[in-house]
Amino acid sequence: MAARLADRGLGLAARARPGSGGRGGRVRRAPGDALARGQPGPGPGGAGLVSALSALGGLVRDVLQTAFRLAPWPTATGLRVVGSPGPDSPVLLTANYDFTVRHVIRALRGCDVWLVVAPAKGINVWCAAGAGHLTTHQVVTALKTSGVADRVNHRDVILPQLAATGVEGLQVFRRARWRVRFGPVRAADIPDYLATGGVKSDAMRRVEFGLRDRLEMAAVWAAPVSLLVGGLTWVFRPVWALPLALLATILAVAVFLVYDQLPGPRQLLLGAGGALASVAVVAVAGGGLPALAAALLAPFALVALLTFDYAGSTPTEGSGGFDGQDWKIRLDPERCEGVYSCFEVCPEAVYEKHEGSRRVELAHDERCVRCGACVVQCPKDALFFEDGQGGRIEPATIRQFKLNLAGKRTVAVPPPPEEQKSA
Repeated sequence: MAARLADRGLGLAARARPGSGGRGGRVRRAPGDALARGQPGPGPGGAGLVSALSALGGLVRDVLQTAFRLAPWPTATGLRVVGSPGPDSPVLLTANYDFTVRHVIRALRGCDVWLVVAPAKGINVWCAAGAGHLTTHQVVTALKTSGVADRVNHRDVILPQLAATGVEGLQVFRRARWRVRFGPVRAADIPDYLATGGVKSDAMRRVEFGLRDRLEMAAVWAAPVSLLVGGLTWVFRPVWALPLALLATILAVAVFLVYDQLPGPRQLLLGAGGALASVAVVAVAGGGLPALAAALLAPFALVALLTFDYAGSTPTEGSGGFDGQDWKIRLDPERCEGVYSCFEVCPEAVYEKHEGSRRVELAHDERCVRCGACVVQCPKDALFFEDGQGGRIEPATIRQFKLNLAGKRTVAVPPPPEEQKSA
């Protein structure tokens, strides 16, 4: 899933009194904090140079990590200090995906918080949670080993909302005695979320897939695919390498701009459009029969490659089931007790609250992308999926099985170590 932190009523302020307090695990200070706290640093000229080089390095990493987001980009786990947090300061947790950690720290400028970085194999939050790499076990481990418990006098931790598909908040409390809250989808909204005491607006819950997001995902796929295609072609037909790499880039942009808008057999339509355009260009350029054949066939192969993980790369497509059939989210009104956890974690605003009756309504089930966050978080098991034959997929199944690269729930999450030992 594309890289895409993390309820309300926390009573948390965006700024708190300075002082780290207590003991604990290794602490890393966010970049620039030493200067902000008046600790010794470079002279005036040196500070400007360091700042410029740091900004340039961050820009280069942003470009590389955007273009090659499909690869893991791990960063050190543990506790990060942002600003001048104290015992009453908020505790946030995110995955050890370098791009996310840096952008969260950047968004938190002016805030005093403790940031726990949990092990997730260097993968972004939504993908890691959906694939079983950021689970209850990783969160519990990070909270216990980071030493954050020795530095605060509360036990509230704010997780990314998009981690809700893989992390059971209730189980984190049972195993570590930390209360989980799920904050905004976007890091940029965290300061406002903290300043309002943990109140999350509707916009903070929604996952958007606008033009910028689409172009970012196009770059994510275009960079590795064009390099792969161009590199392999260079070995056999150097003269075709650049045109095919350019074709891969154009098709990547087309896939993420219009693929979800196409009717019927979308791969066939997009491949045919690419084939017509490329054949026309080759014909005008006076290409021979081999070049025309390559121009005709290459777009279909490239579209198939670019759409292989489309469901896992965008929020517009839902994940499938064990057998590839579409699942539908279902609500058991008899079990619903108005906890509203589903409302808080749904990235597509599928649910509506009914405060008077203390119930939720499945108001927009057509929006559901089957991420399973609502099912995982519901403490009453009032939500479940239904397959194409009307069969019920129990919440326990959704909690145990996560998504593979094709968007199918086939990855079994192992039980926590204590359960493995008892077994």
